[in-house]
Amino acid sequence: MSALDLALTSRLQTYIATHPEVHASKSLTKVALSFTAMLKSFEAIRVVFTRVDADGNGTIEYDEFLAACAELRVEGEKSADLLRDVYETADVNHDGHVDFREFVMALTLAFLVAAAQRAERGEEVIERPNAKKETEAEFLAHRCLDKVLEAWLLFDDAGQGFITKKNVTSALATFEDGARGDHAAGASARLIRARFGEMHFGETETISFQEFLYAVEGWCGLDDEDEEQGS
Repeated sequence: MSALDLALTSRLQTYIATHPEVHASKSLTKVALSFTAMLKSFEAIRVVFTRVDADGNGTIEYDEFLAACAELRVEGEKSADLLRDVYETADVNHDGHVDFREFVMALTLAFLVAAAQRAERGEEVIERPNAKKETEAEFLAHRCLDKVLEAWLLFDDAGQGFITKKNVTSALATFEDGARGDHAAGASARLIRARFGEMHFGETETISFQEFLYAVEGWCGLDDEDEEQGS
């Protein structure tokens, strides 16, 4: 595993261990019904995207991404390599910069990495910081992260920090059984199955949090939003 994967896995494991009630109180059907709320939380980050897109070209270069990270208080030499990895991971189509959907992913990952770095230094990691002390970017990234993790924890029921193809298959089967007779839920089930089908399962049959986050954005219709705004 890369340094980024290790940092994210460690952070996810910590979150899962300290939030046992999150998985128990949710279902995939409820997650599907919350897609609209998820999309709104993603779209809220557009104000940060617009502000750090200094040249106004609709994409974020690495130096602009670092400006957003400054608002997340992700700093220090130890974080530099991880932030570069975050940026390159978010550049899904490998064109050298990130668009808005990729930026949402990058900012959310940076938020997780920042928390992992603080934990590694022995600093207290507050899950619900005082809103008065949060920057706007921290608040928006935290809200996005909460919503994504609610979906993630349905699959990572063992608290491993990654999910397997078996986790996905099991959750989908349960979801589809409960969605019979419900057109909206059934459509969501097909959408989720299609999204996971697009993912590449390697020899380990696992999906990383990065891949999951990018898929969730698609489930919520973030692609459709971008297409509408670009037309």
